[in-house]
Amino acid sequence: MGIALSQETYDALVGLCYESVLDSARWPVLLDALAAASGRQFGAIAINHPGDAAATVTLAARCDPAAIQAYNVHYGAIDPMRELIAATDDGRWNHDRRELPAATLDHHPYYQEFQRAQGMDDRASIRLNGQGACVYVALLTAIGVRPDACQDDLLARIAPHLQRAGTLYDTLTGLRDGLALRDQVLDSLPTPLWLLDEGRRVAYRNAAAQRHAALPDGALCEHNGQIRPRHAAASRLETAILQATGHSGSRRASRIAPPAAGGPDVVVTPLSEDHPDNPLQRPLVAVSVVDPEQQNLRVNDLFQFSRAEARLATKLQEGLSLAEYAERHGIALSTARTQLRALFTKTGTHRQGELVSLLLRLARH
Repeated sequence: MGIALSQETYDALVGLCYESVLDSARWPVLLDALAAASGRQFGAIAINHPGDAAATVTLAARCDPAAIQAYNVHYGAIDPMRELIAATDDGRWNHDRRELPAATLDHHPYYQEFQRAQGMDDRASIRLNGQGACVYVALLTAIGVRPDACQDDLLARIAPHLQRAGTLYDTLTGLRDGLALRDQVLDSLPTPLWLLDEGRRVAYRNAAAQRHAALPDGALCEHNGQIRPRHAAASRLETAILQATGHSGSRRASRIAPPAAGGPDVVVTPLSEDHPDNPLQRPLVAVSVVDPEQQNLRVNDLFQFSRAEARLATKLQEGLSLAEYAERHGIALSTARTQLRALFTKTGTHRQGELVSLLLRLARH
């Protein structure tokens, strides 16, 4: 019987699993600590991307770099455990000596030319996730070393935490990559864009917004973490932001005309947490500065709106209801509805809110 590992050691390993989720620099520390605590002398993490013939070792502990290169170039493709591990459930350890016949261990080129030549004997392997890019952890003993029952039991106890950490890390990496890509896309937009949080403070600004706020003749500027109109009364912008937050009812988009002819419009619209342009994934308010003439020309050309349809589309973005639009322009409500149906058909939308959301989103691009 082996000496039982302390609860302190086990707790430290569990802690390292979840630290690694948030900080990739902790994975080498976890790998080294897990190898030592489980009576192994070597450790590695490998990733098998979809379409690749074999996994590639991306991180190793106590391994000769030349051995890692040899595995990635040649021996990984002939590894006898590769297919067995791929067919095993996530979170379950496989051991070479327990899973393979003695003849394979004694005569297969992988073991004779590679593993034994590197001073490695038995290997314990676990797949952390089987979706997309598969991640594997391998812990190996030196020749002649046999871990005891308590050390093997540690691997079984730590397996669910190790698997969960791998899955969470993969998920968070995808989220980080997605957020970075969204930030890159938003920063590439020529339209100034601010995202405001629940307290109406600036939570995000793209590069164009930073440049615009520094212009002495820009429509908007920033002051104490909030945006303000530079040459107009603040009340209209504040009201529009409150409407977009749903402060006094349902969340509503609006468009603020410039104080002087020829100036840019300010568009204020709610942004749900699952909106594709929302990098922060919580309810926000988007504020953008748009050149209405250029924006209208682009949208009209894109959807081939008639003059009447384009006028209705513009007024709906400004917050007018269909009835208000018909009354102000002296047309029958049925005529306005016919124009609205034409807008639905040309834009592929089905509801007025969906149409306005599309047009406002295009207004920021």
